[in-house]
Amino acid sequence: MQNDPDAAAEADPLAEIKFPSDFAGQQLFIQGEDQHNAAMLGWTLFPWDIYAAGYKDAADAVVGALAERKASFDSVVYPLVFLYRQGLELKLKLILPRARRLVGNEAVADHKHGLMPLWSELRRHLEQISLHEGDQELPAIEDFIRQLDTVDPGSFAFRYPTTKKGEVSLPELRHINVRHLSEVMDSVFGMLDGIHSYLGEMDQHNDCW
Repeated sequence: MQNDPDAAAEADPLAEIKFPSDFAGQQLFIQGEDQHNAAMLGWTLFPWDIYAAGYKDAADAVVGALAERKASFDSVVYPLVFLYRQGLELKLKLILPRARRLVGNEAVADHKHGLMPLWSELRRHLEQISLHEGDQELPAIEDFIRQLDTVDPGSFAFRYPTTKKGEVSLPELRHINVRHLSEVMDSVFGMLDGIHSYLGEMDQHNDCW
């Protein structure tokens, strides 16, 4: 009589559990034979672009998992908001160098994490080149960025329950509607993607002259 692995798993629920000792001696980062499960790193000439997109894509995947009730809203909300915030920070740092170049400013290394300083500079440049001048989109984006930056100014509040001073990270925030958050973030990222593309076209046009 042949052994039935399904029957064995039902008889012993621990049979399918793998322990760290099962992987002893193996490297953590490998390509593996199942290449459809392998991610490729270092292939792009535009790492800021793929990093920014990656955090937004990860946030979208989390929202999808929550919609299917595959994760807990009350616990996953923390990494979810961090993913949105990190993606937004990287997106701004991706767009800013091109905007600076178009207005004739020198390149600057962006090492700080505050969202509003990044956005404020970008908005000045956009208005200088008359992009979205006078419309409702830039003020709307600014309002949402300011709200997020106020709640999490240093990119720590959704990563740690307490601050470096031992204080509660989010003392006044009690509820976050994930559906609403994802819809707003989709609109903001969509507009920033459009701005980035438009600036790229302008930059390319300038290079041709």
